[in-house]
Amino acid sequence: MAFGEFEKRNTHTPMGDINVTPLVDVMLVLLVIFIIAAPLMTGALHMDLPQADVATSPVNPAQIEVALDSAGKLTVDAQAMPVEQLAAALSLRAQAAQASEVQLKVDKTVPYGKVAEVMAEIQKSELRSVSLAVQSAAPKIPPNSPPARN
Repeated sequence: MAFGEFEKRNTHTPMGDINVTPLVDVMLVLLVIFIIAAPLMTGALHMDLPQADVATSPVNPAQIEVALDSAGKLTVDAQAMPVEQLAAALSLRAQAAQASEVQLKVDKTVPYGKVAEVMAEIQKSELRSVSLAVQSAAPKIPPNSPPARN
C-alpha cells in the first residue's frame, strides 16, 4: 500500500495543475521594481513644446566694470570713485545704460574685508548679478585658428 493513495492506479497521468506561486512571486518583485523606478523615469520625459515668436535677448548683457587694485583704489568703468558712492553710481549707470551685471575685478593681494565692503555696496544698488573676474592660467586660443598639427 502506497502512502496517500486509496486506490492503486496502473497508469501515470501527467499532473494537470500549474504551480502559480513562483509566477506570483516574480510578478510582485517586478511590481515593486516598477513602483520604485517610475518616479525616476519622469525626469527624462521629452515633450514637444509649442513655438512662438519672441524677441531675442542679447547674449552678453551690458556690464559695469568695478575694479579694486592692490592699493585699494576703486574704479567704476575706469573712473576713480570712493567706496561710499559706489551704490549710487551703480544705480545711475544701470538706469542710464540698461546694464544688468557688475563685473568685479579685484587684485589678489587685496584683503577680504575690503572686497566684502565693495560687495556690500554693490548689493545696495539695484543690480543683483555680480560676476567675479579671474585670469586664466593658460593662454586663450582664438576660435578661428587652425588646430595644432603634430
